[in-house]
Amino acid sequence: MTHNLGRFLIKEATIDAGSTAEVLFRVFTAGDKPMAIGNIQYYGGDNGEDLQLFLLPANAMSSGLKPSDIAGSIALTNFGIMNGAKGTVEFPSTVLGEPSSNRWPMLVVPAFCSIAANMNASNAAAWVVTIGGFEVNG
Repeated sequence: MTHNLGRFLIKEATIDAGSTAEVLFRVFTAGDKPMAIGNIQYYGGDNGEDLQLFLLPANAMSSGLKPSDIAGSIALTNFGIMNGAKGTVEFPSTVLGEPSSNRWPMLVVPAFCSIAANMNASNAAAWVVTIGGFEVNG
């Protein structure tokens, strides 16, 4: 079976300052086709604040729930990788798409599945996460 890449899509999500810690915030949802994610960048948060990304199963409600509330959630990053006060809108930090990041080269998100962020502390500054990837046809 062969697959080819379709449209390139970019989605951006903001987690407002003062949001609750240790609960999930949906930052990306694939449509009716799987998505080959090649770029994840972020900025915001404050010093000592970290984000963690999770892959969530299709149709899982995420906002306001903890990762342990969602059967089948998979941690994509550990705390300590996406640090607050590290990047800015002009110079965002990357998790994916940078050769020196030592992360996976591409992440395939199944159709209708989501990526959500979880914070280790209530954030003093907003976080912005931008995700880019190709639809997978085939």
